[in-house]
Amino acid sequence: MKTHSTNQSGLLNSKRFLPLFITQFFSAVNDNVYKQSVLILLVFQAATLADGALYSNIAAGLFILPFFLFSGMAGQLAEKTEKSKLIRFVKLCEIPIMVVGALSIYTQSIWLMLSTIFFMGFQSTFFGPLKYSILPQHVAPNELTKANGLVESGTFVAILLGTIFGTYYITQDVGPEIISIAVLVLAVIGYVSSRFIPISAANEPNLAFTYNIYTSTKNVFSALNSQTESVGKSVLGISWFWLIGAIVLTTLPNYVKHVMGGNELVVTSALVVFSLSIAIGSLLCEKLSRSRIELGIVPFGAILITLFLYLLSIEPAILSYGVQIDELLTLKQVLNTGDMRWHFVWMAGIGIASGFYTVPLYALIQQRTEEACRSRVIAANNVLNALFMVCSAILSIVILSILEWSISELLLLLAGLNLLISVYIYTKVPEFFLRFIIYILAICMYRVKTRGEINIPEEGAAVIVANHVSFVDWMFILAASPRPIRFMVFAPIYYSPALHWLFKMAKAIPIDSEKANPEAFKKAFDDVAEALERGELVGIFPEGKLTDDGCVDMFRRGIERIIERTPVAVVPVHLGGLWGSMFSRKTKWQLPRLKWSLVSVSVGEPVTANKAKADNLRQRVLDLKLLYSKDND
Repeated sequence: MKTHSTNQSGLLNSKRFLPLFITQFFSAVNDNVYKQSVLILLVFQAATLADGALYSNIAAGLFILPFFLFSGMAGQLAEKTEKSKLIRFVKLCEIPIMVVGALSIYTQSIWLMLSTIFFMGFQSTFFGPLKYSILPQHVAPNELTKANGLVESGTFVAILLGTIFGTYYITQDVGPEIISIAVLVLAVIGYVSSRFIPISAANEPNLAFTYNIYTSTKNVFSALNSQTESVGKSVLGISWFWLIGAIVLTTLPNYVKHVMGGNELVVTSALVVFSLSIAIGSLLCEKLSRSRIELGIVPFGAILITLFLYLLSIEPAILSYGVQIDELLTLKQVLNTGDMRWHFVWMAGIGIASGFYTVPLYALIQQRTEEACRSRVIAANNVLNALFMVCSAILSIVILSILEWSISELLLLLAGLNLLISVYIYTKVPEFFLRFIIYILAICMYRVKTRGEINIPEEGAAVIVANHVSFVDWMFILAASPRPIRFMVFAPIYYSPALHWLFKMAKAIPIDSEKANPEAFKKAFDDVAEALERGELVGIFPEGKLTDDGCVDMFRRGIERIIERTPVAVVPVHLGGLWGSMFSRKTKWQLPRLKWSLVSVSVGEPVTANKAKADNLRQRVLDLKLLYSKDND
């Protein structure tokens, strides 16, 4: 098995990731340098405010139009073609596009600018599925969150740099010349870096390619619909994020001017805060996820986005008390006026929470999508992202122009809608909410040390067996596992009013004693067999009851019955540090310790089916306990 570095600097120094990161970074810088320069030129060349708004909307529409028209083709092409070669071709095409773009900036030809914007969108449409579908081919599964965090943070830093660079230099006397040279240089750098991207085999070389826009788009959505519901709802969640992001970014200048009373420098500062905070959140996500795909952070991010949108919708106290601002405030004045400095904190909170929200979703799509469909699923995601961004513009127009609501009211509505959409997604895919509960309990309330989690198979069926110390053992094992596990749970506990909803969400398998309820006993083993045949992980506690003294009791023969019916590997697990907690039988009333108790989850090497005997498995669990004890001496 390949071993990879587990820190961000190591990944950035790696030839399998760095060239792609540089290519993506300079592509994003170039896009935003040119787009921002063009938008400013269009606004200043327009005879009236209406003409300026018209040109700006046309430019935005032309950039996003190719995502609707050609994402289907882009997904198919990325699926059937060697990716590094295709990326080089796409980046090579950026050079002549930027030659035309430089000419349009230099001559300030409106229609040449708009044409260039369209072809930039066209080029980005074909680059999008490539940059995300290539990642799982070059980084290890435990590096996906880290890689996506770096890509997301790099992208938003690049957007910020490109926007500031384009805004500043296009207004200078020699601005058009500087911008023209810059976009050409950036295009060349992007192409040169793309030549170092490692070869990435085609996922589906025999896929039929069609130039029909409708058929190709239908094809990528068919690929999306064939995936698990978690992938589909992740795509929906990412698209919803882009709707929120588009609204926040487009209303930010007006919010700063009309709500905070700030001048142009304050607008730029707010943009810097928002963009950098997304980058910071994306990098922090990898740390909070412990270098894995941690879905529990997604609801956490959604809750924080709702909270900070609500706080941002509250007008500064200085305005609430009726104080009039005669002229726009400088950045220093804003920071020293009332509670307005907190609005920068709320903006940063939204950005950091956005990183928590999006990075695990992108990583999940890459990990759980079938390899033969990955590029097409990402292409479908791009179509939905574009659709939601159009909806964001329509929603803003309806709320602000037709209904004449205030910007603060729009943000408050957005906070409420975000809460509703989040509840819908987590209801449809309970795994998100379940992982959130596990994350809060197992990571925040306790200090969990996991070893050997690499022994849990990345795919295929297996049975997880562990000692039974507390009522929440299954949560800590789930916290250590990169995959969902269906645990067998004693029926009276499974159907208890307080916990039934949680066990049902976790897709646990209820089991009763053979004497008390033979039908339920038989059905439990049938359900286990079906789950294993579908390639799922099943978890059981062979002791059959909680320990009364903290020791590992004898393993019952039910595990042998399971393996005899469905021969699969068995993975032994030892849980340490939970004996004496409020969830064990050592004491009935003990709150979690404030210093965070150390809980260990030790995962042993898989045992083949022919060696999966109850006594042998118990001994392996005891061996893991001894190993844990030696490490803590």
